[in-house]
Amino acid sequence: MKKVIKPSKLKYNTPVSYGRFIFLLLAAINLSTTTSAQDTSFQPKHAAIFFPYPMYKEKWRSSIGFTLMTTPEDITEEVRLRVPCGDYRLLRRINNHFILDSRLWFQVLQNHLSTGIRYSKPLSKNLYFSAGDDIGCWFGVLKLGGFNSKASGVLNYSHVSLGYKTKKDLLITFKAQVSVNLHYQAVNGDDKFSSEQAYYNGETFTLALEQPFYNKKHLTLAVSAINNYFYWQTWALFYKTNRKVFYPQITVGFIL
Repeated sequence: MKKVIKPSKLKYNTPVSYGRFIFLLLAAINLSTTTSAQDTSFQPKHAAIFFPYPMYKEKWRSSIGFTLMTTPEDITEEVRLRVPCGDYRLLRRINNHFILDSRLWFQVLQNHLSTGIRYSKPLSKNLYFSAGDDIGCWFGVLKLGGFNSKASGVLNYSHVSLGYKTKKDLLITFKAQVSVNLHYQAVNGDDKFSSEQAYYNGETFTLALEQPFYNKKHLTLAVSAINNYFYWQTWALFYKTNRKVFYPQITVGFIL
């Protein structure tokens, strides 16, 4: 039995188009104005991943850690997922304000890779801003109790961040993100399901703290509130729900 949903065009009033419009507008503003004295004299006290620091001198920056997400009881009933997921981040400087931001979540049986462009700019001595747009691809394989299932998908993430630098080397970042599901495909034995219909998936709000840790290393602690119709780590349990589901998530990272 095969069920295929025909592709449908993504309308221009979706969050993807808004995110790209904002991103292109920021790029035009940045290219049309000269770099301020504040930008050229900027010196970060320590490395950061979430905090919207521009990368003026470094070419690469990375971190390794894990995330821990919990599924709600009212959706999964007896099944509660609390399995840690490996988290690797890699930043590549493009110029004084643009960064290539890549991220890999890995759990062996299911993995997620995303990459995108992030624009960062100081607003004042202690306040910083960034905006970006990412494309993420995920896939999962599950062979259990006679079931042979696999699935994959593509999502788009548009986000903005506001960071505050304290006097005690603590960096505080608030990040707001919206996502759009662009593609989903699942195979369970002889049954196949595929959907190219794009839909608004939900929002994620993150509060991140970053500070020096040990031996010139730096630590990231973040708490995220994920409110989505579909979350890629739950593909083996269910696909899209008819209402948004709340997933709390904790992130711990060590900046290399």
